[in-house]
Amino acid sequence: MEESIKEYLEERKSVIDNYLNIALEKIREDSPLYAAINYSLMAGGKRLRPIMLIATYESNFEDYEVVLPFAASVEMIHTYSLIHDDLPILDNSDYRRGKPTCHKIYGSDMALLAGDALISLAFEIISSRKLLEHFEAKFLLRIVHDFAELSGAKGLVGGQVMDMVTMDMDEIDENLILYIEKRKTASLFILSVRVGAILSGVSEDELANLTKFAENFGISYQIQDDILDETSTVEELGKDVHQDRKNKKATFVSLYGLDRSKVLAKEYIEKANSYLIAYSGKYKLLENIAKFTLERIK
Repeated sequence: MEESIKEYLEERKSVIDNYLNIALEKIREDSPLYAAINYSLMAGGKRLRPIMLIATYESNFEDYEVVLPFAASVEMIHTYSLIHDDLPILDNSDYRRGKPTCHKIYGSDMALLAGDALISLAFEIISSRKLLEHFEAKFLLRIVHDFAELSGAKGLVGGQVMDMVTMDMDEIDENLILYIEKRKTASLFILSVRVGAILSGVSEDELANLTKFAENFGISYQIQDDILDETSTVEELGKDVHQDRKNKKATFVSLYGLDRSKVLAKEYIEKANSYLIAYSGKYKLLENIAKFTLERIK
């Protein structure tokens, strides 16, 4: 399973990277922001969020190329959030994806605007009339709404805000940490899986179960990140480490320690996959990707 999933991830990552390169061509000549946007968007990254969108759709239909605009747009939202998160006014990070962060190369002003431009570009792509050739308007409208909600104050941004205001807080508990992780990290995984499911035309019950899968997977993935922040190196991880400890963030590692956090990461993967049992292996691809991520913390 491990080798086949690794190959799948690498193959889909390559397809997504190719699409992102094409998508950026439209701004190459038009904007001095191109260099900063291209630097951050094409710096590497696992592309796990867009891959999970593709995997959800691919579990229902074979022609996954038609959902690449949505997959690329999720990655643009994710990259914008990393650019902004790394800024001196937030986490003040020096490295991301194995390279100096965007503001270290282009300055905080250009980095801020590059992130802003990526948000707009994502919405420009997912609202294109060309997509009506493949999908019903009601699905596309719902997806635009999900993009806005899950990347905004109710989702990603809301989690980042709480992540920031709880720094150095004396009293933290599991409910507070879950509030942060469901929004800061799980939101974009939820978005990815929901978009793949909506475009597949699944039932509302199936969509609800896939949403719960993605939420629990996202919580596990953030716990894994928190473990790696404590145990890994800049060279291994490609970004600054010990940031959570430095910024005194509310994480399961700070609350329970490494050993308990590793157990929780596994438990949340098992909980996530339990929501897919009813579909008789239809979403085996998602299940295997989820299990594969645990290799990061072994």
